[in-house]
Amino acid sequence: MIRWLSLAFIFLSILWSNVALSITLEEAIKRGLEGSFILKEQENIVNRSRFSYIATIDPYIPRIDVQSSYIRSIGPQTSVSSYTTLSTDDVGRSRDAFTFTMSVSYRIFDGGERYAKRRGAYSLLEREKERFKGLKEDVLFSIKSAFYVALGTKTVIEKRRQAFDSAEKIYKLTKGRYEEGVAKKSDLLQAEVRMTSAKIDLVKAEKEYEKALDEFKSLIFIRPEENGDAEGILTEPRFEGRYETLLENAFQSKPEVLLQQKEVDRLMMVYRERKSAWFPKIDTEVQQTRQDRRFFPEGRSDSFMVNFTFPIFDGVGRYYTMKGALSDVEAAKQRLAEIKRTVKLDIDKAIKEYELSMENVRLYTELVREATTTFNQLYGEYKVGKGDIVALLQSEKDLASAMENQIVSLYKANISLAYLEKVAYLNR
Repeated sequence: MIRWLSLAFIFLSILWSNVALSITLEEAIKRGLEGSFILKEQENIVNRSRFSYIATIDPYIPRIDVQSSYIRSIGPQTSVSSYTTLSTDDVGRSRDAFTFTMSVSYRIFDGGERYAKRRGAYSLLEREKERFKGLKEDVLFSIKSAFYVALGTKTVIEKRRQAFDSAEKIYKLTKGRYEEGVAKKSDLLQAEVRMTSAKIDLVKAEKEYEKALDEFKSLIFIRPEENGDAEGILTEPRFEGRYETLLENAFQSKPEVLLQQKEVDRLMMVYRERKSAWFPKIDTEVQQTRQDRRFFPEGRSDSFMVNFTFPIFDGVGRYYTMKGALSDVEAAKQRLAEIKRTVKLDIDKAIKEYELSMENVRLYTELVREATTTFNQLYGEYKVGKGDIVALLQSEKDLASAMENQIVSLYKANISLAYLEKVAYLNR
């Protein structure tokens, strides 16, 4: 009994290992986004920018410093410090002095430097977030494109298998008629050539599907040797939207546009930071100093200071550094205008490509219907001894080509819609 159970378990394991894992588009998107190395890298970059932004709060917080020192005087009857509170007798008896200083300082005014640095760091963080969204759109489009190509080439195999079956049926019919002495040897040879060509096309389609499947598996992080298959129904995509709405949506929410807007904001803060060098700096400090010859000194001195620093002249560097930062801002604005122009052009081209692909679907669907009618008509005539083998083989070839082109136009239409969604940022 145990032996039979073991054999049954081994058989089921082998059977299960040969079962292909069916991957739908939704599952492929989930796997691809979760495993994408590009997105994981950008997530870490976003975290780094977030930490840098948090760090810019420091200049707004008071600073506390503690300093301790030991001083050994060298030379007879020399004071260890000009600030010591020791008596003359103490100085004579000891050349050692210990100092402990604690100070609390705070900058009151810096001409907007702190604010500019913090806002610039925030704009950098937002810029990296938008870059993450843009990369996510790229990954999403790559997954969709690979899925539709894999699903399309898989369906092409079915159509080419149908073409091979039709060619084989014609060959068997012609062979029977040849054996009966009704058909010529040339007819049989032509039917055999067509059947072999259909077989070659079928094998080629299978290899094309294997390559498309390998690329699809790579994007969703399934090893090539693992069983996996694109699962779904290849249907006509549906999209309704106004051009003005697409354009407005892209300008307001497309990551590439927002990223550059954040870059303009960041560079503006860099300009303000450079501009702050022309303003005075005002710092306050409360300090307590203890010093005497003991390790824990008791001699105490308290002080409050206000420091005012204003650079009157330090060359021409400040001026030209500020002008250079302003030029960077203007350059970034021009780059933003160019990005918007490119986005508009991409949407124009994507809409036209989608419309063309949908027209191809409609035309090839009609062509399949016409080619099917023609083939059935010629096959029926040839079967009863009427018609020409050349016309029949040509009609079968035309039908096979029309069916394949219909499938190709379908998956290309889905890819065109995915690209339109990408350039107009409709997946948010």
